[in-house]
Amino acid sequence: MFEGMLNDRVTLVKKDGTVAKENIHAMVQPKTIFMDDATLPIEPGDRLLRLLPSGLVDEYIVNEPGFYSGLRGMKAHFQTKVKRSDAPAAQPSTIINNIQGNNARVNINSTDNSQNLAMEIGASETLRALREELDRSSIPADDAHAIREAIEKMETAGSKEGFREGYQSFMAAAANHVTVFAPFLGALASFL
Repeated sequence: MFEGMLNDRVTLVKKDGTVAKENIHAMVQPKTIFMDDATLPIEPGDRLLRLLPSGLVDEYIVNEPGFYSGLRGMKAHFQTKVKRSDAPAAQPSTIINNIQGNNARVNINSTDNSQNLAMEIGASETLRALREELDRSSIPADDAHAIREAIEKMETAGSKEGFREGYQSFMAAAANHVTVFAPFLGALASFL
C-alpha cells in the first residue's frame, strides 16, 4: 500500500548511538514517519536520520514506535510518532498560588466533597466573652480590677496600636491567671 509513497531514506540510530539499520524506505511527515520494514528494532528515544539533498540531516526522536500488524492488502509497517531533535523544548513554568481566607483550599484534578463551617468572631464578642469569664472566675479583686481595665482599654482602642497596648496590659495583669483566659488568647492575638 505504501510502496509508491516511501520515497525517503532514513537511518535508525539506537539510544546508545549504534546504527541499527541504514537506507530504510520511509515517508517522512512532520510528526509521523511511515516505514514498511516490520523487522526494525524501534524503541522510544531512538533517532531516525534523513539525509537531505542539500547535505543537511533531519534528525527525529522516536516518541512512539507505532507498529501495525499486516491486514488484507496491507503488510505490517510502522507509523512512528516523532519530534524533531531541534524542536524547542517546552519552557519550564512556575505557578505560584497564594491562597488565603477561611477554609481556603485548592483541588486539582479532584473532587472536594467536604463541608466547612466558618465562623468569624469579632473583637467585641471576644472581649465580651472575656469579661464574662472574668466575672465567673475567682480571681482576687485587685487582679480582677486591673484585668477589667485592660479589657476596657482594648475595647476603646481606636487603632491597632491602641489595641496592642491594651493587649499588653491585659497579658501583664492576667499573667498569674492565664489558665482562666487560655481559650481566648489565640483570638486576642489575631486582632493585633
